[in-house]
Amino acid sequence: MPISKNSPPIFQHYNGKWRPLWRGRVHGIAALVAIPAGTLLILAAESAIARVATSIYVFSLFALYSTSASYHLFTRTPHVQKIMQKLDHSMIFILIAGTYTPLCLLALPHSWGIPFLCFVWVAAITGMVFKFGWGARRITGGLYIALGWAGVFIFPTAAKNAGSTAMVLLGIGGVLYTIGAILFYLQRPRLVPHIFGYHEIWHVFTVLAGITQFIGIGFIVAQAN
Repeated sequence: MPISKNSPPIFQHYNGKWRPLWRGRVHGIAALVAIPAGTLLILAAESAIARVATSIYVFSLFALYSTSASYHLFTRTPHVQKIMQKLDHSMIFILIAGTYTPLCLLALPHSWGIPFLCFVWVAAITGMVFKFGWGARRITGGLYIALGWAGVFIFPTAAKNAGSTAMVLLGIGGVLYTIGAILFYLQRPRLVPHIFGYHEIWHVFTVLAGITQFIGIGFIVAQAN
């Protein structure tokens, strides 16, 4: 994945602006790191259900970073940019549901962990369909936040089974995602717009949140072993 300063800038057809130098590169690096880190997490899981749950989570994490990097670094035509932008935004729903998967399957009683997980995945898929069908930013943005924070209803029980450390880390990750989303909506801080702007700050917050929640999932897996 090239990150040379000599790489030609990419024109964004949907808003008539050139992409900053670092657009997509933060997520490109994160995608590469997610492969070995995710592999170690899967190998650390001892039971079959833990391996399945962590595999789904790791896939969702890699899918978000790699899709974002591909969209921001390589798409150039209006048609491809439009499709990849929708896919990029849809991956947020996949990561939200993917993160809930080990939480629900490993830290909750199956009697209501599985139904809650089914609800999350149905909501995530519905959000994706809505994104491709209508794509209203404010509505889908609200869905991201609502679905992401729906976990507060299961945190107390999950904390009893997985430990408070895991839940605190997942919560901190949620706060980081939310702060990043607010800054993205406000388009602040602008910093050096042609090199590293508010969009790149948003990507940094998503990576920091991803790292925090990855560690939290690690605690859940360790507790389940």
